[in-house]
Order: sequence, then C-alpha cells, then structure tokens
Amino acid sequence: MANLKLVVEYDGTGYCGWQRQSARPSLQGELEAALGRLLKEDIKVTAAGRTDAGVHALGQVVNFRTARAMPPERIPRAVNRLLPRQIAVKCAQEVGNDFHARRMAISRRYQYTILNRDEPSALLGRFAYQTGGPLDVAAMREAASGLVGEHDFAAFQAAGSPTASTVRRLRALRAARLGDLVIVVLEADSFLYHMARIMVAALLAVGRGELEPQGVGRIREAGDRARIGPAAPPHGLCLVRVTY
Repeated sequence: MANLKLVVEYDGTGYCGWQRQSARPSLQGELEAALGRLLKEDIKVTAAGRTDAGVHALGQVVNFRTARAMPPERIPRAVNRLLPRQIAVKCAQEVGNDFHARRMAISRRYQYTILNRDEPSALLGRFAYQTGGPLDVAAMREAASGLVGEHDFAAFQAAGSPTASTVRRLRALRAARLGDLVIVVLEADSFLYHMARIMVAALLAVGRGELEPQGVGRIREAGDRARIGPAAPPHGLCLVRVTY
C-alpha cells in the first residue's frame, strides 16, 4: 500500500466545510469520490485541518493509502478532470508509511482578507469580507502583538467543539494594508474551533475604534469570550500553508 500526500486548493463557497457529511456536499466527500473513481477503490483521506463551511484553501494537505500502482505525478491532472471546478489537486507525492497529514503538521497558516471600502467587489466578493469606514491597521497590529506566543485562548473558541486543552502556540499574527485590502495573517501549531475568525473579529473591533489595542490581551487573560462578539464571516478566510 502506497501512502500518498496531496496539496489541494479549493473554493469553499457552497460546501458544508471540509468534513464529509451524509446529507450535504463536502470538500472531503468530493475529493474522495473523484479519487475513488480514478483509482477504482474506496479512498479515505486525512486532512491537515478541517476547514469550516465557506472557508477556502490554497494549501490544504491530505494523505491517503492506495493499492493502485499509479505514478503520483500523474494523479493531479487525472483527478482534476473528475473534480468540480471549485477543487484542484496541485501536486502529489509518495511519502513514508508513518506520514499523517494532521498529526505530523507543525503549523497551519491562514490568511483573512478584508475589503475595506464602501463599494462591493464583483471579483473578490467570494473571498474577502467587505466593511466600510476607516480601519486603523496600526492599532490592529498593536493588538495582534499581544496575542503571539503560547497562551490559553479559551476566549477565542466558539462553543460546540470540546477540546482537552485551550492552550495553543500562536506563531504569527499580523495585519497589513494593501490599498483597499487589509490582510491578516495567522499561524499557529493548531487552532481552536473558529479561533482564527474570532481573532479577526477582535482585530476588526480595534481597527474600528470599538476596542483599545490593549483590551484584546486583557480579554485573552480573562478568558472572556462574550466581549468579542460574533466571529468574522468565513468567506474571508483561507488556509494558505501547512508546515511539516
């Protein structure tokens, strides 16, 4: 049995998220079905991260085992013919039997894209959250600096996904303006449920002047989830890279 690693790109619009569900279309289900048709066997893939409904990816990593002797370099072109246009396999390679896409990942990097103008975008609407009014990006950067490191991020976790520990190591959190776009980059060993989007919501509150930069750190220390409000919408979030 060969253990194959794929890097997958997708537009998460219209899917219930990565994880397979019986009654709703999922990204995992589409990929497994296409690989099954190609390799003529039942395929189950393991992903580095289970992205939520509406979240996108440029560098999702999966692995699966197959008994079919197909050269890995042939798989992307062949399986992409069987996938919907919203999903594309970028590359494939054979890896050691011990490789596991989720357990062996050192970090996941996400990018959240904010369109900071009053008018919508016909091209970016599926991939950027639009908000009008000024955003103080310098204040957002100041707030972000207080979250980097290993902390208890219970205040940045949504209900509904129990975990043994809410301590995570946030390797990077930064914000930058590129014209009408504000880009937030987040990288951690792993993320709690909706953690990335809740962090973006907190930075947006700072950028709008609704919360002072130091307040974000105090919310983290207090574990006060209620002070942040709803998570930022999913369509601005993209899984950019998984590091091993």
